[in-house]
Amino acid sequence: MLYLCLSLPQLPLEARQPVSDDPVAIVDRRGSKRWLIACNAACRKVGIGPGMGATTATALHPKIQLIERSKTDEREALKYLAAWAEQFSSWVCFDADRLLLWIEIKTGLRYFGGIGVIRSRVEHGLNQLGYSCTIGIAPTLEAATLLTRIDDAPTIEHWSQLAPELERLPLGAMDLHDETADALAGMGLRTIGNVLALPRDSVARRFDTELIDYLDRLTGLRPDPRKPYKAPRSYRRRFELLGSVENTEGLLFPLKRMLGELQGHLIARDTAVQEIHIVLAHDHAEPTRLDIRTTRPMRDAVRLFALVKERLERTTLEHPVEDIVLSADKFLPLGDTQLELLDGGKRREDGWEDLLDKLRARMGDGAVRQLGLNDDHRPEHAWCVVNGKSAELPEPFPERPLWLVEPKPMHSLPKMIGKPERIEAGWWDEQDQRRDYFTAEAPDGSRLWLFRDADKDAWYLHGLWA
Repeated sequence: MLYLCLSLPQLPLEARQPVSDDPVAIVDRRGSKRWLIACNAACRKVGIGPGMGATTATALHPKIQLIERSKTDEREALKYLAAWAEQFSSWVCFDADRLLLWIEIKTGLRYFGGIGVIRSRVEHGLNQLGYSCTIGIAPTLEAATLLTRIDDAPTIEHWSQLAPELERLPLGAMDLHDETADALAGMGLRTIGNVLALPRDSVARRFDTELIDYLDRLTGLRPDPRKPYKAPRSYRRRFELLGSVENTEGLLFPLKRMLGELQGHLIARDTAVQEIHIVLAHDHAEPTRLDIRTTRPMRDAVRLFALVKERLERTTLEHPVEDIVLSADKFLPLGDTQLELLDGGKRREDGWEDLLDKLRARMGDGAVRQLGLNDDHRPEHAWCVVNGKSAELPEPFPERPLWLVEPKPMHSLPKMIGKPERIEAGWWDEQDQRRDYFTAEAPDGSRLWLFRDADKDAWYLHGLWA
């Protein structure tokens, strides 16, 4: 096994999304005292950082915004990050108390092209979602976690590297209780190697079994079983805003993150969506609902965000928004995304579909219509105009011309091609028709669609091919 560990110390702040140029910090309580656990860049500029008491921080900057920690929001954020991370591995696990997320990457190294590539993709993806992290890679969960606490930490890829690399790392990198860490330091120990060199029986007598257990899991002497996270089949992401948002611009950042998480969820399941639903909740008012529909199934967060932004720009918020819910109920195969080798035909098709999607987002679903099918074999009754996606013809189905004309009598017949097709229908609406259709070739080389009316024994032109 090989684990990539993400340490997310800023998650308490980043999960709440307080975008501000002023100092903002998350505070937690220890008894009656409050202290800072995460701060934004503006705090650091004025000398305020994690571990500082809330009273001291307020004295340094009276206008600092202090936000109470929400472990519920942190756990929810980690769940959706875990679902997003499943695009890199089928085994993902997180520890909400320590703000850690592990991804087993050994099984995917060949697919992604090596450790460097997968690490770069994880880092870039998290940055796109608006999260910061430190990364450690090692054959055990705790060793990977330990490496996240060290600047320029080595990547420990093989078991043979594990013990030599751990031995020279500082004692302070280990995840120990303060009392245990102070006792070890008081004994003159400075590195992990110093601790591992101690007689095991002596360590067990002087310290509780928790230290031995931790060291064994760190070095791989004891298994460290953890239950992997599995995302639910349906997708529903709720984002509670810190304060009321009165304009659509304030909704863009959380929506961009939510769509990025949705993309990872879809990639992990090799599926796509054609409809997403966004609900903007208000206090004491009916929610605002936005339904985004695409011409074909997709999972590209950038393109989906462009459509959402287009719709939001034409949405008037009558009331401030308190939270956002993004959901997707129907998952579809992504379809053929392979590009043509020479002519780029697929790119041209994508461009056309993008235009239709943007027109829907800008003008509404009713403004973009296309041809659809009616359940009727008579050609003049078999088509209609629809707002949604056209139905697919069953296979096999005879070829049809796109250009139909009013039946025009034919007094001389051109050369017939292929076999005739009998269409007999319409008895239910007193317009019974019995026709034998033929494909014919005109003297100029064009193709015609003719039929013989079996009741009148007369020939008519009904359609033309280009």
